[in-house]
Amino acid sequence: MAIAPLRPRFVPVSLDLVPIGVHAGDLLAVVPLERFRGDGVYVLALEGVPTAVRCAANRYGEIDVVALHEGGGATIMTHTAFGELLLGQVLATCKVLDRTLLESSP
Repeated sequence: MAIAPLRPRFVPVSLDLVPIGVHAGDLLAVVPLERFRGDGVYVLALEGVPTAVRCAANRYGEIDVVALHEGGGATIMTHTAFGELLLGQVLATCKVLDRTLLESSP
């Protein structure tokens, strides 16, 4: 039985993410996940806001989490706490060239 591939969804970026070259208004293609898969860039729901973070497994079996926006800070999370906030892992960044195409038409 073949497993259906996960379909990414687009998440808008609200702050500049200089470390990955993304600016407010661009989009992240995010693959929904339920658990940490390994080092990479993930999107967590922090205070209800999708937030891009760089994550890495540490030697204590936990996850080092570093915000990608200026002044975002860092923390260490258990796999359980991480899973409760996880929206998905970033597959790709999408630079928006014409923002008017994303606006609602009257």
